[in-house]
Amino acid sequence: MPGKVSRRVRTRAPRSVRAVLAAAYRAAIVAVDPLAVARAALSRDGDRLVIRSRGARVVLPLHHGLVVVGAGKGAAGFAAGVEAIVRDCIVDGVVAVPPGHERPLARVAVVTASHPVPDRRSHAAVRRVLAVIARHRDSAVLVVLTGGASSLFAMPAPGLTLADERRIGAWLLASGIDIAGMNAVRKHCSAIGGGRLAAQLVGRAAAAIVLSDVPSDDLAVIGSGPTVADPTTYRDALAIVRTAGGAHAIPRRVRNHLERGARGDLVETPKPGSAAARACPTVIVAGNATARAGAAAWARRVGFRSIVVRPRPFTGDTAMVARELAGAIRRLRRIHGGRSPALFVAGGESTVRLHADAGSGGRSQELAAAVAVALTDVDGWALLAAGSDGIDGPTDAAGAFADGGSVARARRRAGSLADAIARHDVHPTLAALGDLFRPGPTGTNVADLVVALVWKDCGWRLPRRVLQPTSRR
Repeated sequence: MPGKVSRRVRTRAPRSVRAVLAAAYRAAIVAVDPLAVARAALSRDGDRLVIRSRGARVVLPLHHGLVVVGAGKGAAGFAAGVEAIVRDCIVDGVVAVPPGHERPLARVAVVTASHPVPDRRSHAAVRRVLAVIARHRDSAVLVVLTGGASSLFAMPAPGLTLADERRIGAWLLASGIDIAGMNAVRKHCSAIGGGRLAAQLVGRAAAAIVLSDVPSDDLAVIGSGPTVADPTTYRDALAIVRTAGGAHAIPRRVRNHLERGARGDLVETPKPGSAAARACPTVIVAGNATARAGAAAWARRVGFRSIVVRPRPFTGDTAMVARELAGAIRRLRRIHGGRSPALFVAGGESTVRLHADAGSGGRSQELAAAVAVALTDVDGWALLAAGSDGIDGPTDAAGAFADGGSVARARRRAGSLADAIARHDVHPTLAALGDLFRPGPTGTNVADLVVALVWKDCGWRLPRRVLQPTSRR
């Protein structure tokens, strides 16, 4: 594949550019592979398992064996990393993952459950985890958690049903509420979230390792915080629902449950300072920042000289995030010089509030399309926005490519891209353009990634090494 690109202004980024964007995405995913990050964070010191990450150090005794439990899209990879370090000490274990995220393990069972809305398998996973913990009362417990745990590892609070939990889960996903708000509600409808699993571990040797899919890396939010204290309250959860206009849209039993809790008629989730809060030291071993750094490190290795990494994760409404990213690309085009494109890396999680007749798509697909609309007729850039888990909404894609010609191509072939965004129906349009990105499940989850190439309108080259097969594994 040639490294030089025509000097005329293009209406569509060349294939080599998309290959580079996909390679940068893959490098980010490799950096947050759960097996690799677990092996980096864990070590064995005789009959002790030592966890080190981000300045934290936690030690678990192994002389009575180790139980490994957990949930999330990367939970099986995490468990594989634990087996690589202390396989002979594991006496039992079970982790819940979505279909397609399984992997064979020697000592830990892998079960599948539903995502992003829980089902009976999610409840069965919780029951099995609690049974395993109870069966080995003298053994240390290591909990492994990654994104997706809120629905994969779910059990309704007393008085609520599976149907209630599914309906509130689906409503939250369409509400436009950010992940912290969603999980505040989920925790107060759960029998296991918000520190309630930690309450089951009081008096035990226990710890948890976490792969963060939350932009803030807030342990109380990741996976609905089953192993940490919950600073939110029933009153907070009720206010979140009411502010989003859902007080009468959610199941009546859920509304009554939150109202009873807000009145003080229900026991709150474990709070900071409680015995449950101290029961299970919980350590983040990687997150979105790790993935962004992985993409940047790859870019340096293959010869990019200009690499810009957005230091803070993006959050908020997808349309607002798209404007911010479009502004960053415009600024980079103005200041970038040299014959090689600049690589821009960002990550985070945007939100989309869906209306009743919304079509097909996902937040990363909509973000890519919205950046294209914001940069209509601006050449010299190409972008990939994709979920790190390889999944974007209820579609077959992880995200989408966009570039300076996206809007014009859509107009010629599939209609208005702006109209598709307004309908929240971008998937068919992007599919018609051949702009969808379908890497398949990645086995990890650290929210979303955006990688972009920015160049002058003529006379530029990709670094030679970026097009070599060894750099695109």
